[in-house]
Amino acid sequence: MTLHTPTRDYSAAAVVTAFGVGLAALSSTYPLGSMLRPGPGFFPLVVGLLIAGLGIVIAVETWFGTRYADEGPPDEGTPAPARFAIRPVLAVFVGMIAFALLVDRAGYVAASIALVFISALGEPRSNWLTVAAVAAFMALFGVLLFIWGLGLPVNAFGPR
Repeated sequence: MTLHTPTRDYSAAAVVTAFGVGLAALSSTYPLGSMLRPGPGFFPLVVGLLIAGLGIVIAVETWFGTRYADEGPPDEGTPAPARFAIRPVLAVFVGMIAFALLVDRAGYVAASIALVFISALGEPRSNWLTVAAVAAFMALFGVLLFIWGLGLPVNAFGPR
């Protein structure tokens, strides 16, 4: 039986927290603006604080996980961890490349649908009806947020 020490988890939490705090500190050198008119430092500040919060959550989760780990039976019968799954990584990578190649040629809707369907190939037991619903939602949400809401110069359906 191997004894699990949470040192790696605490180290990861410290690195994530330090990165978030560093990003937030670096963003303070730029003007923050206001909530209605955010400046160039506002978004990095918010992202830095969210990343630092995530690091704190990782540390708290590790603390609670190791605090109650001795109360259960020993893990002698658990299987060894699975090997690194390359299929999901490749599927997401190819999906992102397809999105980048299609967004100017076919429009945002087709590119985002292709991204979702290609990325779903990484999971061998995908429910294609659910994948289609997610693809439709992502396409609609992206058009509403990025094209109409933020005014990004991207066409929803093909080149003009």
